[in-house]
Amino acid sequence: MAEAEESQVRRLYYETAISVAKEAGKVALEGYHGNKTMDTKESKADFVTETDRKVEKLIFSLLKKEYPDHCFIGEESSTECNLTKEPTWIVDPIDGTTNFIHKIPNVAISIALWIGKEAIVGIVYNFITNELYAALKNHGATLNGKPLQVSQCTDFECAIVIYEMGYDRTPDRVQTKLENFRKFFSEKESIRGVRCFGSAALDLCYVAAGIADAYYEFGIHCWDVAAGGLIVQEAGGTVLNTRGEDLDIMKREILCASSPQLALKLTEKIKKVDYPPDNL
Repeated sequence: MAEAEESQVRRLYYETAISVAKEAGKVALEGYHGNKTMDTKESKADFVTETDRKVEKLIFSLLKKEYPDHCFIGEESSTECNLTKEPTWIVDPIDGTTNFIHKIPNVAISIALWIGKEAIVGIVYNFITNELYAALKNHGATLNGKPLQVSQCTDFECAIVIYEMGYDRTPDRVQTKLENFRKFFSEKESIRGVRCFGSAALDLCYVAAGIADAYYEFGIHCWDVAAGGLIVQEAGGTVLNTRGEDLDIMKREILCASSPQLALKLTEKIKKVDYPPDNL
């Protein structure tokens, strides 16, 4: 495929993903304001609602209509998460389900397209606030069409760090996560503050927008970060694993920051929390 033709195809993928996210947002918003039925999954703090399932079904239906030969990974319907080099749509129908249940307006639809094991399109849509974060590889990141740029923070003293505990309640993992948290408030070197917003996809977008300066989490899944990671990168940020290595979205950990310097300082503080990968 010629370069110009490939660029045109990718732009079409991008525009399709935006259209699908907005259409799915209508269903999600109706569910947000309505009565909710829910079940638990991996723990008593890990929920799925009927709206999660309905939105994912709609997204896959719309995408498969346009791209029947593509592969699909979704939080609510995929039993296997094998990311190959083939075009693969990775979807989280409602990221921040606990927020969704409690009517905390920090939730989003996340849609990503990966080709050749690289993120090409990333869309994160908060259908409640009508904020649509979007990125197309090598074309920058936007919020409702306006360009995004990470902050210029390089040191702890100016850093707002987003850190999520997640839904896992395994005692040794919880203990390590709390120890990591405490390290940011030492007398010698302390960050400006910590925030927990309850949506990995939006956490990444907040770093991309310069609202926060860094974010890290253990125990997340590929659909949580597949879109947001690209948005951070296209906004000029650094996206790695917690040891400072290239990110593997199947390894259930992520670290992003506004600068390589801040990312490196974070990796030196954080103790890894192990989880089985998504692609077992």
